[in-house]
Amino acid sequence: IMDDKKFSNSISIKHFFVKILALLGLFFAARVLFLCCNYHLLRSASTHLLIRAFFIGAYVDIMTIFTVNVLVFLIWFLPVRWKANATVVRCSNLLFFVVNFLALFVNVVDAKYFSFSYRRMSSDIFKETVLLTEDPEVYVEMLKQFWYVTLTGCLMLVALFFTSFKFRVVRKIQRVSWREYVVFIIGVAVGIICIRGGFYRRSLKTIDTLAYIDEPIVASLANNSALNIIHTFKQKSLSQVHYFQTDDEALAFYSPKHQPMTSLAGKFRGKNVVIIILESFSGEYVGGIDQQFKKEGTRSFTPFLDSLMEKSYVFDAFANGRISVDALVSIAIGIPPLFDSTFVVSRYAENVVAAWPKLLSKAGYQTMFFCGGHRNSCHFDRARLKAGLKAYFNRGDYDGPKEDIRAWGVYDDRFLQFVARKVDATKQPFVSVVFTLSSHHPYLYPAEFNGKFPKDVIPLPEFIAYADYSLQKFFETAEKMDWYKDTIFILVADHTSGQQQPYYVNNVGGFSIPLIIFDPNGGLVGRSDTVVQQIDIMPTILNLLGYDQPYFAIWQ
Repeated sequence: IMDDKKFSNSISIKHFFVKILALLGLFFAARVLFLCCNYHLLRSASTHLLIRAFFIGAYVDIMTIFTVNVLVFLIWFLPVRWKANATVVRCSNLLFFVVNFLALFVNVVDAKYFSFSYRRMSSDIFKETVLLTEDPEVYVEMLKQFWYVTLTGCLMLVALFFTSFKFRVVRKIQRVSWREYVVFIIGVAVGIICIRGGFYRRSLKTIDTLAYIDEPIVASLANNSALNIIHTFKQKSLSQVHYFQTDDEALAFYSPKHQPMTSLAGKFRGKNVVIIILESFSGEYVGGIDQQFKKEGTRSFTPFLDSLMEKSYVFDAFANGRISVDALVSIAIGIPPLFDSTFVVSRYAENVVAAWPKLLSKAGYQTMFFCGGHRNSCHFDRARLKAGLKAYFNRGDYDGPKEDIRAWGVYDDRFLQFVARKVDATKQPFVSVVFTLSSHHPYLYPAEFNGKFPKDVIPLPEFIAYADYSLQKFFETAEKMDWYKDTIFILVADHTSGQQQPYYVNNVGGFSIPLIIFDPNGGLVGRSDTVVQQIDIMPTILNLLGYDQPYFAIWQ
């Protein structure tokens, strides 16, 4: 610690870190309490996974501490003399106590409340329907019944009070030296890094713990309720509506809990599943999509896909959304876009969901996600974690020449060959979800293909043709591999783009996309006239594979 008289420094770095360490210790105690209160939900987790949850939890706690204390820390590090005023010091210490009391309070309460909600608290607690709606006697009785939570909370309160007022960070100074400005600049930089969670393109959210802990309940152990409330504070929630008098009446009409059994149930039991999500493959540019709404003489930009449709089961389908990550959520998790923000950054992101890759993973399937872009591009990392796609291969994992990586990511023809090699090295059965990208702005493909593909008024169709060529090469490679005949392929667009013809610019045709199920053995051929959408993929796959356990799906 620098001497005040010599350096005129008003910050006691030692006492600052004492407070930080004390807060980390208190949040650690809250996490231990969470573990004890929810051990019945966590006992199946391995000791190794629980230890990892505590390490990740310490990282989340650092983010929480710097987020909730940002104003207090700013006051302490400001290069001004008035911060050493006795009144300012008392007020800053009081503010430190209050904000950290609130942060610890919600974590202590959530330790027990989680047993009923199965999710960390969000900003929903501030709604009238959630907060303080019961008779006060109810809360008194809860304090008695859960006395061990109350006792732990009181002990933590005493420790926080001692930490807040015993250690004085700000000291009196005669003048403000240049070192004060250096400390301030460093403090601000460190604070920003800690609040964002590190050096990432996007600041980390509590759902990102799934990147390290693929069990949602254990990931909740690593999370911090205070930070979750802050992250969801500005996010809109869904309005609850009632169309029936009672729940029983509604369930008699429709139940989201399914165990579908059709004539095709179990036809592909034990088969691998490869889903290829085609970037911006609007129905307008796919020749195999119903021609009745297209202008006469409209050219197809997908000759390979058209030929594949002739030996596949084909749907004239509709996209559930307008952006790529919503498509991944709809396809892999079965949840359509229901609000302005995508599901994986909404207040509901921590909810337990029955994503079909996760269900199949528990049944022994290996699960993988491929996209040639950056790891965090389009929130894909968060979405695939929520879906239970454990392995993730992106541009950072691509083993080809660096020249193959331009703009958004690896060229489609190169990356799909990489996908084939990785899949070939994977133990069966497996689920592989692949996202193409070259038919997305900025439109680029290798120079060797200049002049090879047909052009149109806008650039998109030309690059759809390139992506179609890349698909052809992928299937030519895959059909030489052992897993090919034991795999069902599903090809579907993520959303539409670049519509030109009248039907495709309205609110129906504007969502028109291809959906193709291809069995290399020819066991599934035909065309459906049923209205389908991306969220129908989940129950379709589970039905074809003969999944015999009930699950939640928005499907009829």
